[in-house]
Amino acid sequence: MPEGLVLFNTLTAGKESFLPPEEGPVKVFSCGPTVQDYMHAGHARTYVFYDTMVRYLRHLGHRVEFLMNITDIDESIEAAAERAGVKAADYASARIEAYRRDMDGLGISTLSGFVRVSEYVPQMIRLTAALLERGYAYMADGIVYFDTARYPHLGQLAHQSRAELKLRPIELSEHKKDLLDFSLWRPAPSGGARMESPWGEGWPGWHIQDTAVTSTHFGQRYDIHGGAHELIYPHHEAEIAQAEALTGVRPFVRYWVHCGLVKKGGRKMSKSEGNIVYAKDILSRYGADAVRLYMLSHHYREDFEFDEGELARKKEAYASMRERPLKAGEGADAGAVERLLSRFRGLMNDDFDSPRAVDFAVRLAGRVDGDGREVRAEDAAAALSVISGVLGVNFVEERSL
Repeated sequence: MPEGLVLFNTLTAGKESFLPPEEGPVKVFSCGPTVQDYMHAGHARTYVFYDTMVRYLRHLGHRVEFLMNITDIDESIEAAAERAGVKAADYASARIEAYRRDMDGLGISTLSGFVRVSEYVPQMIRLTAALLERGYAYMADGIVYFDTARYPHLGQLAHQSRAELKLRPIELSEHKKDLLDFSLWRPAPSGGARMESPWGEGWPGWHIQDTAVTSTHFGQRYDIHGGAHELIYPHHEAEIAQAEALTGVRPFVRYWVHCGLVKKGGRKMSKSEGNIVYAKDILSRYGADAVRLYMLSHHYREDFEFDEGELARKKEAYASMRERPLKAGEGADAGAVERLLSRFRGLMNDDFDSPRAVDFAVRLAGRVDGDGREVRAEDAAAALSVISGVLGVNFVEERSL
């Protein structure tokens, strides 16, 4: 098992030792929700993992600044608000509050900021103007596009050539110079809210929104960017292209850590597929501890099929474990506790291997270590009080996450 934290970096397509910045906090950003609907189990899995990752980084002694954006400028929100007969801003605000409740319900406590992209429109306009001024963007049919031909590294995160990326064209338009070019500013959709800009009333493109948030808070480079792996192209490729074109600093992000998808019926869980299971419903039926156990029992890079039967079994197992709970208190042997925690860290250091870490914690709750040896209740309780704080699952009678 690795002595220090090793994580899989999508940018290099391999596991790397995590090296914290020489100064300041570890800066972490994760793509957050587009609030056209309530949080579903797929979102919950992603947010639980990144919360656990940040908890673990802090356990290792790192100071961490963790930001997540809220996309509240989007055609899907405008359409949902119109169907509901309310203003888009009011609709988005109500869904954001619902997201906050679900985040609290899941025990997600590590965020330094949960920010609305609509508050960063001036920064988006400044970034777009700078890209135009430096020749990395152009106007066509009232839309400002990023000129991907000027950026030679497109495809580095997806590990695909331009020719391969062109098999997945985006924002189809006869006015673009290239199939791979993406919008930075565009006319607002019919009936949608309008924002003033040097290029007329309109909306920021999707990709410039996150870059505006991270450049405001983190500067030219930061440490970890997260999100589901479906965002690698075009979203994260576009973020890299914009930022590196503006600053010349490479890499824009040092470690790209992508999460797998939750599927239902063999398809990605999404509103468009009609196969959503809402987070608020599984929280009300099973509770946060069982839900987190279930999510963390799958490795973060793994796609998996949502199985409510498995979730129910996690709840039963958790309830059984709690029938004779360990109680944190005095009497633990410091050396024995450190050996148990060292074993746990060895598992988490291997690219956040939460399935094995959860299995170890469950065994420890039964007073058995990872090798099947009996553990004193006092030692197990002391170790589990720490592990509980990392995994966000209550394994002991008294602890604060």
